[in-house]
Amino acid sequence: MSTLSQIGYSGVHAAQTALASTGQNIANANTPGFSRLNALFASRAGSSALNAGGGVEVTSIRRLSNEFLSQQLWRANSEQHFFESNQQYLGALEGLMGGEGSSISVGLDQFFAALSEASPTPSSLALRQQILSEAGNLAQRFNGLNGNIQAQLDALHEQRQAMVAETNGLIGNIAELNKRIIETESVKGDSNALRDQRENLTQQLSRFAALRINEVADGSYTIALTNGQPLVVGATAARLDLSLDASNQQSISLAFAGTQFPLRQDSFGGALGGLYSSEYAALRPMQGALHQMAEQLAQMVNGVMTAGFDLAGNPGQALFTYDAASTTQMLRVEALSAEQLAFSDSAGEQGNNGNLLDLLGLKSQGITLNGSAFTLNDAYASLLGRVASDSRQSKADLQTTTAVTQQAQAQRDSVSAVNLDEEAVSLMTYQQAYQANMKVIATARDIFEEMLASF
Repeated sequence: MSTLSQIGYSGVHAAQTALASTGQNIANANTPGFSRLNALFASRAGSSALNAGGGVEVTSIRRLSNEFLSQQLWRANSEQHFFESNQQYLGALEGLMGGEGSSISVGLDQFFAALSEASPTPSSLALRQQILSEAGNLAQRFNGLNGNIQAQLDALHEQRQAMVAETNGLIGNIAELNKRIIETESVKGDSNALRDQRENLTQQLSRFAALRINEVADGSYTIALTNGQPLVVGATAARLDLSLDASNQQSISLAFAGTQFPLRQDSFGGALGGLYSSEYAALRPMQGALHQMAEQLAQMVNGVMTAGFDLAGNPGQALFTYDAASTTQMLRVEALSAEQLAFSDSAGEQGNNGNLLDLLGLKSQGITLNGSAFTLNDAYASLLGRVASDSRQSKADLQTTTAVTQQAQAQRDSVSAVNLDEEAVSLMTYQQAYQANMKVIATARDIFEEMLASF
């Protein structure tokens, strides 16, 4: 009778363990990164060939996690956040450059329209004043666009600084979890919750950079950037250091085990890689092109103006001043009166419009932008078209990578996430097993009592 009781007790204990595992799953159904648990059963052998067996035991509680699916999710997560951070600035730049109130093309059209309107009556003070106003508006468009691009660069630098700080925090926490997992598993302890936390932190880390992740024999993660620089090795964490040079450009270096070396940001991947792409493939090139346009516009207009004569017959003066070092006053209009505009090509002819016609001719004159020749309007249209094309492609890539990430998440969840319907079935199954084993124990007790009563 003791054998029957032992079998029943083993079944009760196994059912209790399985119920506890199911309860843990249900309790953590909404816990980010939780991997569900599954109790594994094994039959106990009997003490001799005449025994039916020794009952059942739970050999282990398995954490359901697939390393391949997790790696796939982390890679997809890195790619999605690369395009997400890149599109954030590309979309804003496209909207800024294409806006009616900030477009350089609109400002050029209005400036040359004012010159054209004044060409029949170049001595009209009202029309001359209108030209000065449109010149000021054009300069303001250049300055406003340049200032907004600089504001985006400043915001990007702040965002990169925050990302680096968060990355360092995640790296340090993963290294600490590595240490705790190694210690726990060395004494056969339960490390499932620690592993869940580490996977969750690793997924967060994958937002900022593309990673190479390997689990070593002691249960710890070794995490490196895709070009091999180590971020986490066992309980040792690296640190990213951000510095700013004299030209207001940020660089990132890596400090690990007493050694520090610079990192190439163009191979980072993730959100940090997206920021680098936004800065050096969009914002800075666009700001540089804008400076080229402003400088050449000032040179062209000033070259014509200084070759003419104003209403008083005095030699012409420059209309624009270009300042490469200024953000808000990159292009400004000189403090000229309407009478001082040099529209005549002859000192003694006030109504002469020869120089004014030369100014109008600048509209079709070419400038050099990034090594290619364009008219002023075509140059800006080329810049806007490039930004718009890059933004559309980035948006399409973002949609694709988002769908890939969602699919990778669904595949991971199909293995590791808690399904409450499945857990409800397991709960009833293990509860019935518990009750049935209790019945076995009760039956063994009744038989034993009947045997005692027979003496």
